[in-house]
Amino acid sequence: MIGKSIYVADNPAFVGGSPQSIHEQLWAQGLRRRLQVRGAIAAAALVIGTWVLSLWWGLLLALVAAGADALWHWRKRAAESVWRKGQRGERRTARILRAFVEPRGFRVLHGRNIPGRGQLDHLVIGSTGVLLIENRAVPPETEIAEYGGTLYVDERPGKKMAAEFRETARLAAEMLGKRLDGEVPVEPVLVVYGGDLRRGRVSAEGITMLRAHRLPHWIRNRRIRYTPEEIAAIYEAAHSLPISRQALIVR
Repeated sequence: MIGKSIYVADNPAFVGGSPQSIHEQLWAQGLRRRLQVRGAIAAAALVIGTWVLSLWWGLLLALVAAGADALWHWRKRAAESVWRKGQRGERRTARILRAFVEPRGFRVLHGRNIPGRGQLDHLVIGSTGVLLIENRAVPPETEIAEYGGTLYVDERPGKKMAAEFRETARLAAEMLGKRLDGEVPVEPVLVVYGGDLRRGRVSAEGITMLRAHRLPHWIRNRRIRYTPEEIAAIYEAAHSLPISRQALIVR
C-alpha cells in the first residue's frame, strides 16, 4: 500500500479501530459540513439562474448543482470503499473493463505472472496499445500529485514505487517480445481507489495513475497503434504467460 496510514496516534478515538470503522466515523463527522456546502452551492445556483433566466430555471439549476455535488461525494466514497473493505480493487476494475472496454474490441487477461516479479492484475491489449493495469487502495487522506514531472505521495517522492512498476512492465514487454520476435511496448497504469488524486489523473515518472471510472475513456481515446491482426497475435502471446497462484481473477 502506498501512502500513510489513517491511524492518528494523538487521537484516542481512532486508535485500534479497523479501517472501515474509522472511515465510518470520519464520514459521519463530515455529514453536516457536506450538507452545508451542498446547500450553499444550490442557493448560489438558484440565485444565478433566477437572475439570468427565471425562477423555474433557477430551481432547476439548484437541483442539478446539488445533484452534481452529491454524485461527486458518492464517487469519492465508492473509491474509498475498496480500501475500507481491505481489498485492492481487482474485481471492480475487472468489471469495468468487461463492461466498457472489451465490447470495443479490446482483449483483456487477468491474473498473469512474471517470474521473479509477481502478479499482473490485468493486461489490456487493443488498438491503442498494450497496458499493464495494477490496482492500489489507499487511505482517504493520501495525497497523490505531480510536480515538475516528479510523483509525490503525501509530499514524499514516489520514484521507487514508480521504478518498480516500470520494471514489471518492462519485463512483461520483454516476455511478449521474445514470443513474437519483435518489440511490444507495455505501458504501466495504476488504478487508485481512495486517496486524493489531483484532477482524477496523474502522469509522472513513466506511469499513469487514475480513477477506475476514468479508465475506459482514457484507454479508448489514445492514438491507434495496432491492427486487428496484430492485436490477435499479441493476445495469443500474452495468453501463454503463466497464471498467478495469488490471482483473484484469472482469464
